[in-house]
Amino acid sequence: MEQAVLPQKDVAKLLSNHFVTVILDIDNDMLPEGFGYYAVPTFFVINPKGKLLDKAVGGADVETFREYLEGFVNP
Repeated sequence: MEQAVLPQKDVAKLLSNHFVTVILDIDNDMLPEGFGYYAVPTFFVINPKGKLLDKAVGGADVETFREYLEGFVNP
């Protein structure tokens, strides 16, 4: 995902225009309390107040991930 999907123009544009992207290394970084995972990659969508809106587990192709992100931008 990090190399094949996230850098794609349409995905990168959505992320930079509408989201704050934080990439954590599960071996070296701590997740905030309450944000557990059971597989990688795991994507958390959190609103500005810190409320977890959604958690997506596993990879996706460019079109699927773009549509997922658009669902938060244009509900």
